[in-house]
Amino acid sequence: MTRTQTSGRSPLDQKRRYRQLMYGFVFGGVAVALLLREVLGYPLVSEAVYWVGILGFLAVWQGTSLTLFDERDRALERKASQLTLKLFAPVLVLAASAARVVPKVTAYTVPEAVWPALYGFVALYATFGVVYLALRYRP
Repeated sequence: MTRTQTSGRSPLDQKRRYRQLMYGFVFGGVAVALLLREVLGYPLVSEAVYWVGILGFLAVWQGTSLTLFDERDRALERKASQLTLKLFAPVLVLAASAARVVPKVTAYTVPEAVWPALYGFVALYATFGVVYLALRYRP
C-alpha cells in the first residue's frame, strides 16, 4: 500500500500558525511602537508601526481561507466579556462614589485625569446597555 502524500501542515497546524502570526502582528506592533515612542522618541514612526501591526492582523485574519475562530472561541470570548463587565461594574460604582464624596469630607481632591476615565467606564456600560436592549428587542 502506498502512502498518500500530503502537502505541508495539517489544517490545525495551519490554523495555529495563522493565529500566532495574527497575535504576533498585534503584540509586536504595540511593543515596537511603545519602544519607538517612549524610549527612542519617534512618535510618528511609532504610530506607523502600530498601524502596520493592526493591518497585518487584519490581513492575516481576512486573507486566509481557514476559519481561524470557531464556536469554542466565541463562547470563550462571551464568558470573558461577561466576567469583565461583572468585575468592573462594582469598581465603577465605588470609584465614582468615592471620587464625588472624598473631596467633600477630606482635603484630598481627585486628579482631573480620573474623570475622563470614569466617564469612559460609564460610556462602556451605557453602550453595553443599548446594544443589549437592541439585541433583546430586535424584530
